[in-house]
Amino acid sequence: MTTIAEQETKHQHSHTHRFTRPKRCQSFDVLRQVKWYSPILSQIFHSSPIPSWDEYSALTQACQQGDALMDAVAEWVMQNPKEHRQLFQRALDEGIESLNNPPLVLIELFQQVDHRPSWVDPILIERAVAFAHRLGATHGFVLRDLSLMAGYLMPGFNQPLIATGALKQNASTRLAETTKWWIEITEENGLDRFKTGFKSTLYVRFIHALVRHHVSKQKQWDAHMWGLPINQLDLMATNLAFSSVVLLGIRKLGIFPKKTECQAFLHFWRYVGWLMGVNEQWLIQHERQGWRLLYLLQFMHPESDASTRALGQSLAKEPFEREFPHFQKWRQRLAYHQHLSITHYFIGNARMQKLGLKAPRLSWYPYYLIPKNMIFDQLAKRSTWLHHVISKRGRMIQCSGLKLYGDRAKQLASMHN
Repeated sequence: MTTIAEQETKHQHSHTHRFTRPKRCQSFDVLRQVKWYSPILSQIFHSSPIPSWDEYSALTQACQQGDALMDAVAEWVMQNPKEHRQLFQRALDEGIESLNNPPLVLIELFQQVDHRPSWVDPILIERAVAFAHRLGATHGFVLRDLSLMAGYLMPGFNQPLIATGALKQNASTRLAETTKWWIEITEENGLDRFKTGFKSTLYVRFIHALVRHHVSKQKQWDAHMWGLPINQLDLMATNLAFSSVVLLGIRKLGIFPKKTECQAFLHFWRYVGWLMGVNEQWLIQHERQGWRLLYLLQFMHPESDASTRALGQSLAKEPFEREFPHFQKWRQRLAYHQHLSITHYFIGNARMQKLGLKAPRLSWYPYYLIPKNMIFDQLAKRSTWLHHVISKRGRMIQCSGLKLYGDRAKQLASMHN
């Protein structure tokens, strides 16, 4: 009688010819090793942290997969960039019906995105937007100082940034463009078909496809190492950074969302991920699914490298590029130390060193935020009127933060370019 492990090994050998594992991914033998903490993770995830061979092969194959619908559009646009891009923009702004004899690639794309999946619940989307507003500045702190900084520890995620020359671009520009997109999708009804949030999401998806088109053809791009630029694994990781990681981070900063708020927030990002071209198999419905994927993602990247340090240092210095209306230099230095303090609080000394950052002696700012957030969190839960006031104030702070980047947020781009 064969054991489960022997069955998995036999299954593995029977399928190895079907795909080539990118060098960035650790071997299946590494992932199947039982660690001392594996039973603890099993309790947390409510499932084994050790993936099956089918799960492992799906993760590694995701490194080779792009976004078929939008990749076809990008290929078509590049045949006649000026004219075809105008047609794509018109279909995006006015609908596919506005075009005479639209090409098949546009018909197929808009037939999909113009019709919401049956699982989308407008009420949950509305609740998620209200919850996002209530988070105020804390959401930005978590996204910037945890999601983005920790993401730079994964070199596979950084490669498109290097290939497109984004390292030469100010970090404030990339951050401003991402913040602008987030503000637009979290407006009330922002994901309705002809609202700015919906259209900007499709535009970012289009930019991703253009990056894949150009970078994959560069001689210096190492497909055997990294797979496809901005592949499904990277898109899934980005979606988790905006959803699961944010929910983890706000708790550590004193905001403890209700179960219904978490459900709505994940549902919102499931739909945004779907619009962004993430395959549905990677769109989580429960937090524990996200935690398990985040754990597995660390095995899909090599050790941190020079790109980690370059991007980490660039983002750390970003506050010095902000445009404060008063006491600019003093407020720039204050913001620099605030963000550095939060990053250190989240990831610790060792990871700070990998990012090329000097750890502060004391992570002081989170210990100011935590009691403040806990008080406002409790007030919002106890009073409908206070919930409304806190949410309104939180949204005002989020929108005012975008103004600190001046003209750099006038156009949208991707976190990957």
